[in-house]
Amino acid sequence: MKNSSYSVLFMRDDADVKTLRVSPRRLKLLLWISLGLTVVVFIGLVVGLRSFVGYRSLLAERRGLEVQLAEAQVSLERLNNLDKLQKTAAPAPPGNGSAKNADKTQPVGRAFTKVDTGTIGVENFRAQLTAEGVATTFDLNNRAQGSSTGGITLLLLRSDGTLTELDVPSRSDLTYQIQRFKRISATGRAPAGLTRREALGLRVEIKNSDGEVILGETYALGN
Repeated sequence: MKNSSYSVLFMRDDADVKTLRVSPRRLKLLLWISLGLTVVVFIGLVVGLRSFVGYRSLLAERRGLEVQLAEAQVSLERLNNLDKLQKTAAPAPPGNGSAKNADKTQPVGRAFTKVDTGTIGVENFRAQLTAEGVATTFDLNNRAQGSSTGGITLLLLRSDGTLTELDVPSRSDLTYQIQRFKRISATGRAPAGLTRREALGLRVEIKNSDGEVILGETYALGN
């Protein structure tokens, strides 16, 4: 039986029968080779699948970085424009720091005139241009003795240096009556056709109950 072998017959209608004799040893070798090829193909499929998943992940990461880079470029351009506007801003006339002394005939001068009477403060400021308009949130802190009441005006600073007061549908969002602290959250309608590159900053003017601005400052818009 040591010399036994397997016979494989190949039959065709238009040809003679052909016989292929394969020894058990060669058959085992053929099976092992087939198994090895199967393992190699399986490993290749696994490596290819992992490479494809990794490629998709890298592609998504690249797209995310491209979006972040575009937003960073817009922010840098805004900051450069703000710096240029600030350098060309006319100095405010001397006075007691009230917004009444700000240069109202030159919007650029008003945009960068800082008003601070020390009675109220703004912290944790955030503002960005969204599909709904210009959204802003900040903390209003009362530094004076007793409670404080008044209103808030939001003015959009555009790339040409002009200030446009935002229309906030809910006017109650722009009023305050606080003892120590209040969280302000408001969204104003953006001017029609306004692009991200045209919107540079947001000026916040806090008024007391007499309508006098006690705090006025311009902040850069985020993305």
